[in-house]
Amino acid sequence: MAAKRILCFGDSNTWGYIPGKEVLTRYDEDIRWTSLLQKKGGDAYRIIEFGLCGCESKAKFADRALVDAQTVYPSVLFASLPVDAVFIMLGTNDLKKSNDWKKGDTAKNIDALITVTHTFAPNAEIFLAPAVILQDGLKNDPDFDPAVAIEDSKRCAEEVAELAEKRKIPLFDTNKYVHDLDFDGCHFTSASHKVFAEALAHFFAIHFSESGV
Repeated sequence: MAAKRILCFGDSNTWGYIPGKEVLTRYDEDIRWTSLLQKKGGDAYRIIEFGLCGCESKAKFADRALVDAQTVYPSVLFASLPVDAVFIMLGTNDLKKSNDWKKGDTAKNIDALITVTHTFAPNAEIFLAPAVILQDGLKNDPDFDPAVAIEDSKRCAEEVAELAEKRKIPLFDTNKYVHDLDFDGCHFTSASHKVFAEALAHFFAIHFSESGV
């Protein structure tokens, strides 16, 4: 049986960003959850990782087109074809002060990505995951207002779950497994990458087994 090609699309927590460095630095392949997922899946999966630091579900400003999922995702998906499944995890960067996030924004934007997926890859399965619920360390990141963003991250996670239910799409509950965040309150630690990969591998194994594919 051919390996399932799964596109994992997300932001810096998919890219494997390590905060606190002078230049963009990512975890090695033996630590990133995408790489660990590939190892756990073995020949059953071909994980196509696409994490983009700063990626927003929809950029509100023209100067952020490079991190706009609405702009970037169609090309990434098209370049990755054929795909059997797409795993989308976005939301954290939507909560930056400059975006003036409102309830419903992230779900509406991810819903548009689902429509794009149905257009380019009509037979691909879609999986959604909410971004992490932010923590107090967020005070170390000037792009966020922790007094607002932490509570908004809870609402954001809820609306992604509601979208999955509405669209009848399997949801992987990130916050059921990831509790250990770095000093900045928004990025996975190496331990979190491992936990996330283990839980997601189990999630995929169950889903594909139950779906008979």
